[in-house]
Amino acid sequence: MTSEPEDRELNFTTAECAHAALVVSLVGPIVPALAQALAPRTEVVLHNLTAMPNTIAAIGGAITGREVGGPPTDLGLRSFKEGQTDHWLRYSTELPDGLKMRSSSIYFHAPSGKPVACLCLNADITALHQAQEILAGLTATDMPGVEPGVAEPMETFADSIENLSEGVLSRAIEAVGVPVELMKKVHKYAVTEDLNRRGFFALRGAVDQAAHELGVSRHTIYNYLNELQGEHDGDM
Repeated sequence: MTSEPEDRELNFTTAECAHAALVVSLVGPIVPALAQALAPRTEVVLHNLTAMPNTIAAIGGAITGREVGGPPTDLGLRSFKEGQTDHWLRYSTELPDGLKMRSSSIYFHAPSGKPVACLCLNADITALHQAQEILAGLTATDMPGVEPGVAEPMETFADSIENLSEGVLSRAIEAVGVPVELMKKVHKYAVTEDLNRRGFFALRGAVDQAAHELGVSRHTIYNYLNELQGEHDGDM
């Protein structure tokens, strides 16, 4: 029988959970007021990372259509999986309808050093971006051969765990560049590796969903994850 691989990022101590609860109790009540203070068009979201995947503990000034009890973004999920501890400040994000935002993610750490909560600020800068494009167009000159800049981190705002998992899974499959029906083991292993890196398996029912989409058994997905865990342990 294949055992489910241990995911260290998902394990929180009692003390870490208590610290997260303390942060939520102190910061949560001021989230709506903070959103009003940063108005207009600023969303403030407090995530309790120990409650993964239902991390949203408080939200104010809703722009992204999410609610308390909702999931993190795909970027938040990936940062969680990678053990991100540093703040992410002033990065660009975009909603499916084209609304552009400037976002920041501020982490709260337990005494152990592990992030247990995250305060996210999402400011709608669509109008400012449009004004910037108009000004850039009026002042631009053609410079052949100039390479575009490196894109900043982007994230997707899902209003449910189902939409989040579907989005992460579809992007991992697209990244391989081979239709599922033509995939061989090496491709499906690559998709599983990408999903693991993105934190996909922190979501409920993720193994079953990945197995269904890739046309393999749950046993096969667990085998891939165990192989990945073995590779990770071998690098330590």
